[in-house]
Amino acid sequence: MNPLVWITGLLLVGLFVMVLEVFIPSGGLLGFISIAAIVAAVATAFVEQGIGSGFLVLAITAVAVPATLAIAFHLFPSTPLGRRIMPSPPEPQELVPGRKERERLREFVGRQGRVAMDLLPWGQVEIAQEKIEAVSQAGPIASGTVIEVVGTEGRAVIVRTIETKPELRAFPEPSEDAQGTSSLQEKRDESPISSVKTFEEFEFDDFEKPSGA
Repeated sequence: MNPLVWITGLLLVGLFVMVLEVFIPSGGLLGFISIAAIVAAVATAFVEQGIGSGFLVLAITAVAVPATLAIAFHLFPSTPLGRRIMPSPPEPQELVPGRKERERLREFVGRQGRVAMDLLPWGQVEIAQEKIEAVSQAGPIASGTVIEVVGTEGRAVIVRTIETKPELRAFPEPSEDAQGTSSLQEKRDESPISSVKTFEEFEFDDFEKPSGA
């Protein structure tokens, strides 16, 4: 048989078995067979075709082996075995730490709650019966204060106090009896007391002198 056929056949068998070693792990058995076939192809070229053909086959082998391995490793993740062995790469969003927690905290923006632990400025707030780490937007906030979520910072929410307006109490209109009583009181205050006299105006002659005086 022509030596070129042996050389070409051994080289192709070596490269093919090398690809199988990548796709089907055999504990090194297929890798050993692949190396043996490639070495046999190079040795046959040197022995049967001379030094020139031997170096030519050696150069072809030096280029073909890395190229074959690169193609095999590139295609391996898309194969059923590759998908089973190699996990799929993470999504870019999953590389951000705490992304899901931050998205959940953004849902609380605009909602109201109460301070569960004094914010100095960090503490806890309670919103919808859930305690959440929080930070005050401006200054400390005492426990029990009504707050509103205005944003997020890391794994905490930013809150501010809600300004509550004082309630105006409506007083009832006075009744007719109360109005009459107040008008009489005003008249009494305005009218002078005529029955009271000063010491200078008092008439002592009106008193009868006692008998025997």
